[in-house]
Amino acid sequence: MLRQPIVCVLGHVDHGKTSLLDALRKTRITEKEAGKITQGISSWEIPIGMIESACGALMNKMKTKFSIPGLLFIDTPGHEAFVNLRKRGGSIADIAILVIDVNQGLQPQTKEAIEILREYKTPFVVAFTKIDTMQGWVENRPKNTCFTDVLQTQREDVRDDLDKKIYELVGNLSQYGFSCERFDRVDDFTQQIAIIPTSSETREGLAELLLFVAGLAQKFMEKKLEKGPGPGKASILELKEERGIGKTLDVIVYEGTIREGEDIVFSQADGTPIRSRVKALLKPKPLDQRTNPEEKFTTVKSVEAAAGVKIACENADHAVAGSSVFVVNDQTASQMEDELRKEAKEIEVETNENGVIVNADALGSLEAIVRMLKHENIPIRHARVGKIVKKDVLEAASVAKGNQFLGVVFGFNTSMEDDARQTAKEEHVKLFEEKVIYYLIENYKQWKQEEKEAERKKAFQTIPLPARIQVLENHCFRVSSPCIFGVEVLVGRIRKGTRLMTESGVSIGEIKSIQKEKESVDEAKRGDSVAIAVQGPYFGRQVKEKFVLYTEIDRNNVKTLEEKYGQALSDEEKELLQVIKKIRGFTVIRSTK
Repeated sequence: MLRQPIVCVLGHVDHGKTSLLDALRKTRITEKEAGKITQGISSWEIPIGMIESACGALMNKMKTKFSIPGLLFIDTPGHEAFVNLRKRGGSIADIAILVIDVNQGLQPQTKEAIEILREYKTPFVVAFTKIDTMQGWVENRPKNTCFTDVLQTQREDVRDDLDKKIYELVGNLSQYGFSCERFDRVDDFTQQIAIIPTSSETREGLAELLLFVAGLAQKFMEKKLEKGPGPGKASILELKEERGIGKTLDVIVYEGTIREGEDIVFSQADGTPIRSRVKALLKPKPLDQRTNPEEKFTTVKSVEAAAGVKIACENADHAVAGSSVFVVNDQTASQMEDELRKEAKEIEVETNENGVIVNADALGSLEAIVRMLKHENIPIRHARVGKIVKKDVLEAASVAKGNQFLGVVFGFNTSMEDDARQTAKEEHVKLFEEKVIYYLIENYKQWKQEEKEAERKKAFQTIPLPARIQVLENHCFRVSSPCIFGVEVLVGRIRKGTRLMTESGVSIGEIKSIQKEKESVDEAKRGDSVAIAVQGPYFGRQVKEKFVLYTEIDRNNVKTLEEKYGQALSDEEKELLQVIKKIRGFTVIRSTK
């Protein structure tokens, strides 16, 4: 016998993940079949009979038969749900649906999802959503029509536009090492990923999506889906407080059977295993069976893979989302605890005293964040599951004294103690708190860029920048006190307060003012012709027509420019800085004063 494949939905925010799940939930022929869609714990099931009803015409056309009992969809869309469905060596999700908006294509969070799917080696299909929003697209009547039939009713220019978008997507995905094609053009499903155009609004393509997800899972994962007797194995998706019950574990059972009264073991936040006993297994009651609104659950004696269930058990408040749950007895407990320790070690990070602080709500989220920070070459001081406490902020404050960009705290989908937040204000520690992993990293990078830009602007107001200027012919307006003459900026920029020197390193004085087209300006850049007033020289002696002059930069400022602001300088400015260093030789230069 085969168990249900476990299906996850990933994609960029606002690309229609939730709408797609909602549309698939409504996959039924008549209202009386609504109860056949079983609403599980953080999951729901579509029985194979309903899939066959929705895909009957397609199944006949493609000569498809199913031996799986249905599909188990994870109810919480997004990367966080996917990464929390973890076990050693990867994810318990058997197949994923990558949702991509037909009008927006690959977005940053889509790329993050692709990297996660590639990292976990999870098979996936692409749902190319919102085709009904394409210009000129005509909605089908009745709904639930196959995509290929609807496509034939569209104008030629609309079909061409869709093809253009698909092949643009094919090209983009090829950069990640994936070969893709529209589902009805795929030659080899072991080599190519199917792109299925869909609409959650008009339901076009949903039959194909269900058919291909079920069919591909059955065809290429039959061994993995084989179901036999054995102790249950599950993954904790969420921890929830239930009135009258207390803290419970929402788990996805992916192997074997879990029974009421059995002993189980799972990880705590610090990675150490803890043993417990199943007090009750709870499944939601259908809405039409709830005589009392508070009676949301019905008790079952056992649950077998693949299914979602709520576990009421001892020590549930010590559990951590993302941990595996193993059914154990006295003979197997030690072995399973070792398995949990090995799982925890998989997300241990190489710590750096000068690194960021990371706190997350679950092991899977923590693992994903750590991987992304490593990809961005951001060192980590410590990473753990749990809320942000005062100690975290104080550690970040100590790091910030040496590097403000590493002295920060990341909090993903987790709370923060009041005294920690107050300490962060007092110590000026930057906090990044998000519920989407992508935003956590992206906001940090944006903040870092903005801070560096602000620091550069502030520094550039006081640090002289490398510049080379040439004195113009017939443009002496005053010979001395101050000497006023015209120049062209050849490289870099000059501003008020900058000191100038000759090619031989002789200091001639400080720029007191700059005029461009008879207007006073603070600075002049490459290509500008301006008049400058310099205190010190006498025109015709220290400064002459066609003279080439340089900004005079001392040793400390040269070092600051090279070490802190090298990236802000153009290649020409960097080369000029080396020329200035050579001219100066970092020795005392005689002055005209």
